[in-house]
Amino acid sequence: MSMQKIVQARLECVRGLLRKNKVSAWLITDRLDQFYLSGFSFYPGEAVFVIHPKGMTCFIRELYVESFSKFAPYLEVIGCDTDRLGAAIAYLKKKKISRAGFDAAKETYLSGKQMRTAGLVELPSLISRLRETKDSDELKKMRQANRIAYLAYEYVKPRIKTGMMECEVASMLEQFMRMQGAWATSFATIVAFGENAANPHHETGTRKLKKEDAVLMDYGCIYQGYCSDITRCWWHGTHVPAEYKKIWKIVDKARQTGIKAVRPGVPSCQIDAHARGVIQAAGYGDYFTHRTGHGVGIDIHEEPYNSADAKTILREGNTVTVEPGIYLPGKFGVRLEDSLAVSKTGAKILTKK
Repeated sequence: MSMQKIVQARLECVRGLLRKNKVSAWLITDRLDQFYLSGFSFYPGEAVFVIHPKGMTCFIRELYVESFSKFAPYLEVIGCDTDRLGAAIAYLKKKKISRAGFDAAKETYLSGKQMRTAGLVELPSLISRLRETKDSDELKKMRQANRIAYLAYEYVKPRIKTGMMECEVASMLEQFMRMQGAWATSFATIVAFGENAANPHHETGTRKLKKEDAVLMDYGCIYQGYCSDITRCWWHGTHVPAEYKKIWKIVDKARQTGIKAVRPGVPSCQIDAHARGVIQAAGYGDYFTHRTGHGVGIDIHEEPYNSADAKTILREGNTVTVEPGIYLPGKFGVRLEDSLAVSKTGAKILTKK
């Protein structure tokens, strides 16, 4: 399907939601929502989109006008280097669109105040809801993003040597993914050795790998606008502690149990319950300190979340992670994570060759 047809289909979906909410137009400042609707990546604050009954008008910095007009000749483009939000609001008045909405959750205090003052209506995150379910084109990009991440693991693992720093390994991962076509990393790469692996959100540093040591790598890349997320752990050395083997097997069982539970119609909180139940039954419930997973797509963390308090029902086309872990302070931690697509029959693992 061409980009033009994809854009037109997504705009029609948004207009359908606008009609249900009894508004005539929708004003968008969020760069990820803008990417979803246009396929073009802007920097934050450099564009304002207005969806209206006749299409979509894009107020963008002058420096983008030529490239964006060529990329999306079917959209109305207006160059504007100052107060794009004000220009978009003025456009609504000029077109006599009396009832327009915006996503208050994605606005700053000042931009939200400007829109409220202009009479725009606050509504839930309509586009975020659409983004939860990926179409075939998005799933292909998600698959490639995760394939690149998995290949990076296979490339880097045999090349890690005693004495290397965490930041060296992170650099190797990132360089490999770039060479495979990744745009960037999807979040700050986590490489943790030894006791650092007991911190779920460790900041990669200069800690050197010892001859016998735990290794944790949590990372991902952005491919054509879509994120991947993977975590792998192992023991570096020949004398694997019995406790590490035990913990790794428990976490792996929790991961597999969580993956088997993923299918359409299942409340996402049950994914957390299934994976967490394995760890609790093994006596390590107090050492699993985060949710079991999250949605992933254009953003690295998005709905639906596989957490204990989540109320989302999984649908075909959702893409989520399953990432249980056990963290023993001062010793080591183990987290194993795969990204999955929800299919008619269950979960399709994306993090593979």
